Amino acid sequence: MKKIIYTFTAVLSLTLAMAQTHYCAEHKAKQFNAKLQNQLNQKTQNVTAVPKENDYDLKFYHLNINVERTSLFISGNVRSLAKVVVPSMDSFAFVLHQNHTIDSVYVNGLRRNFVRRDSLVLATVGSAITQNQLVDATVYYHGTCPSGGSAAIGDGYNHASSPSWGNEVTWTLSESLCAYQWFPSKQDLRDKIDSVWVFATTDSTNMVGSNGLLKNVVTIGNKKRYEWKTNYPIAYYLISVSTAKYKPYTLYAKPLYLPNDSIMILNYIYDNAINNSSWISGQKVALNKIVPTIELQCKLFGMYPFKDEKYGHCMAPLGGGMEHQTMTTLGFFDFELDAHELGHQWWGDHVTCAAWKDIFINEGWASYTEYLCHQYLGSISGTTPTQKMQDVHSNVMSQPGGSSYISNADTMNASVIFSSRLTYDKGSAIIHSLRYEINNDSVFFPAIRAFQAAYAFSSASVIDFKNFMATYTGINFNQFFNQWYYGEGYPTFALSWNHSNNVFYLKSTQTTSKPSSVPVFMTHVDYKIIRTSMPDTIIRLYHGQSIENYTLALTGSVTAISVDPNNWILNKVGAIVKDVTLSTKTIDDEDIAIFVGPNPTSDALNISTTKNEKVQVEVLDMSGKQILKQTFNQHIEFDISKIANGIYSVQIKDMNHTLLKTTKIVKN
Repeated sequence: MKKIIYTFTAVLSLTLAMAQTHYCAEHKAKQFNAKLQNQLNQKTQNVTAVPKENDYDLKFYHLNINVERTSLFISGNVRSLAKVVVPSMDSFAFVLHQNHTIDSVYVNGLRRNFVRRDSLVLATVGSAITQNQLVDATVYYHGTCPSGGSAAIGDGYNHASSPSWGNEVTWTLSESLCAYQWFPSKQDLRDKIDSVWVFATTDSTNMVGSNGLLKNVVTIGNKKRYEWKTNYPIAYYLISVSTAKYKPYTLYAKPLYLPNDSIMILNYIYDNAINNSSWISGQKVALNKIVPTIELQCKLFGMYPFKDEKYGHCMAPLGGGMEHQTMTTLGFFDFELDAHELGHQWWGDHVTCAAWKDIFINEGWASYTEYLCHQYLGSISGTTPTQKMQDVHSNVMSQPGGSSYISNADTMNASVIFSSRLTYDKGSAIIHSLRYEINNDSVFFPAIRAFQAAYAFSSASVIDFKNFMATYTGINFNQFFNQWYYGEGYPTFALSWNHSNNVFYLKSTQTTSKPSSVPVFMTHVDYKIIRTSMPDTIIRLYHGQSIENYTLALTGSVTAISVDPNNWILNKVGAIVKDVTLSTKTIDDEDIAIFVGPNPTSDALNISTTKNEKVQVEVLDMSGKQILKQTFNQHIEFDISKIANGIYSVQIKDMNHTLLKTTKIVKN
């Protein structure tokens, strides 16, 4: 889901104003919270899954409903097939908004009594149904869907006219807990429905878009029934219908790993827009970019998860988009918006967040997809990846604190769940830094493809993701997630440097914006060194304490230095000064006259001390495993050419085991 500001300069002319914040994420979230507070004040029931709903595992939904583009009224029936997962089930539970009248409920072929408390409904099942047996329930209902902005974007079911084209539309937006506003449902992210049919009957002048493939269109008098079927598992909030005067516009993508076939991209466009010259020269051009975009994302994330059905879009008058499985609902076509919603087909639809507190899986990744598409499709995107990540970082650092972690207490607070700054942008920035920490795209991208495969058509938590990446890469990400995901704030680096006799001295001092949360960000940092008559050099060093001193062998004449030139990590930069007094001696004075270098090094590591007594040196990898250990007097040289590239800790102690110096070295 992505939301952006848009303004209309004329009925047929659309100008997009991309905001640093995902404007509607916060705007609609406020509406959600206002609505929720009203519900709480009225003492209506929370609509999260209740224990009785967890008595069964959904296998199939068949929505057979009547809809029009002109009103919020819905009628029809919904059939559920489910497997009982408790020893004995004595009632069938579901939720349906109080605005709807339940005409009848049938369970296993017989009409059943039911009791209703606000949105929760319990229908009797006759004799108790035992574990692993199937339950077949059909609910007949009718009513006008509620309005008032209770979903993350709008309502569960919406009605409006396009301000640019005048078309009347009804459309669904069930995220996060609003499916119950338009059909009887079980709202549990952990229980994906194995397959879903959506049959929607409407006036013959309309078309209805939905999930999966359109298997049939049946004429019934002056109406038509659109019969959509999907055989892929789907989360409850991704089921959708959009009804309007549409015309189809079909494209085809041919991903690299699908040489003998193609992916259909079916778009439902307003009938009065599709042949309009203004739409053709503007929106159609933007929409056509979805072909290389889906081909790229297949390459990065793995084959499009729903390749045997379709991808597509239904237009509706909303300020952004919603990633309904196989058919996104959106207000207009724009490269970044389209890339974001397409990214959700992997991150949110194929692999769904295990709980709303794990929304990082959905929105953090879909937001980072925008950056990746700018990076690899720069010729058609209109924005450089550098500018994109700068904008992301600026938004995150517009306030000193804030965590991407969502507590259980905030899982009903949509302004927290869908925070533009902390869920979307900080989530994207965290993934970018994770990629940097891995420091190898030939590992990073296979890892995320493997994650997609491991959790295919299922759900995953942030902890699942962290642990999977750790296992795949062999890197312990506990500290990384503790400071960037769970922690608050960002570091600021102030530098002093000197270059003398082909030795470069660097002192980097880190302060943090929220020291009560993260006193020091332990992270690699890139430094760009600019020299006269020589190419610029980027060195990657590890910052593990507030003040780090580095010594490097460097020829030429250094004129300037910068921090993190490619925006890999969230950070600000303080003063950068040349300090001619900075030398080996002044650095060593802080750590008892011990030299460790060169740093970085590819073969030899020299350690020397002015102390005329024996000392002990240990070299440890970042997991704490001992690589080298030796006792020496004044000087020793190690051949480290055969150890793996990476960051190592050097600890030097006297013979009483008192720590004299600790530093980090880079083996490259």
